[in-house]
Amino acid sequence: MIGKKDKGTVVLLGILLLTLAITGGLFAYTYTTDTATISATARTGDYAEVADNASIEYDLYGRQRGTIPGGYLFDITRGSSYTGDLEVNVYVSNVDELQRDYGFWMLRVALTDTDNNSVDQEGISQVLSLDNPYVTFICDDWTEARYVNVLGGTFRAFPDVHGLTGYNPLLFCQVNQAP
Repeated sequence: MIGKKDKGTVVLLGILLLTLAITGGLFAYTYTTDTATISATARTGDYAEVADNASIEYDLYGRQRGTIPGGYLFDITRGSSYTGDLEVNVYVSNVDELQRDYGFWMLRVALTDTDNNSVDQEGISQVLSLDNPYVTFICDDWTEARYVNVLGGTFRAFPDVHGLTGYNPLLFCQVNQAP
């Protein structure tokens, strides 16, 4: 048998448990949610400028293999106030679309000077393709402008390429401070 004093304790304990059950969700909600703010600050002096140089054109026919001519795609000039090394990243931005028209697509790309000499630290050209849509070059000699230079390429189109959308390759160049 529960006494009067024990009944008060049980009622108080019940009220406390009921209060925790009702408000516990609020405490959990405020514990698991928050607001994040991303602030952006504009820089007045860039460490590099990238300009598009030219378009490279080639004929595309269904069920055919072909070659892609070379040429300069991007001109890169280091900012006058920046003295460090730069990393140049080149991306194929629309691989998902290109896979509808091409069974195979590849470019040989190099970072060169005006005389077509490689200025990449490794001194090599790299392959940009549907399977490898990203290449990186690091250059520590920026006495003059540098160029993302396509040395040539090749492709194999699907049979009904003209019945599809006919997407053009979209290349993107990003320049970062080298680590």
